Amino acid sequence: MNLDRRQLLTYAIGLVGGTVAVGAFGDTAPTGHGAGQAGYFSGSRRAVLDEVASLMIPATDTPGALEVGVPGFIDRMMATWASQDTKKAFDDLLDDVDAKAASALGKSFLSLEPGQRLAFLTQYDADHLTGDLKSMTGAYARFKELLMSAYYLSEVGATQELRLEEVPGPFRGDIPVSEVGRSWAY
Repeated sequence: MNLDRRQLLTYAIGLVGGTVAVGAFGDTAPTGHGAGQAGYFSGSRRAVLDEVASLMIPATDTPGALEVGVPGFIDRMMATWASQDTKKAFDDLLDDVDAKAASALGKSFLSLEPGQRLAFLTQYDADHLTGDLKSMTGAYARFKELLMSAYYLSEVGATQELRLEEVPGPFRGDIPVSEVGRSWAY
């Protein structure tokens, strides 16, 4: 099944329980930190969201989720599109990350050293996700899918992290992965 960018954005909005009006997405797409735009999450929850996003998709040779503005995008979606059930589920999820870090390591998630945060989040991920994302349910699977979708639907995600070739060459199914390097966006 081939989906165009608009269909994928519509799907991403659907993940948070919103209703999509044609053409209403507009300026909420990830494009930067989103300073000055009203959001939903409180200061502490937003800080946890920012850190989780930066750990899941860190800056490498391409900008990461934080630099692309994915947390701001999710925050604005919660403020403008999400159902009350989704807002509560994402609030509870961010609170759970913080509470479980405190319970397991004696410090809030943001008080941990950077290496401890990554190790904790890696374990949290393993504890909450089994199988593939398509078969998973629950707030964490929805959150992670939304975060990934927002990043890879951004211009940076689609053109720098992934490769974009609007007019591809012939199909060659025998190319070694070492020659490809990155995945391709279409």
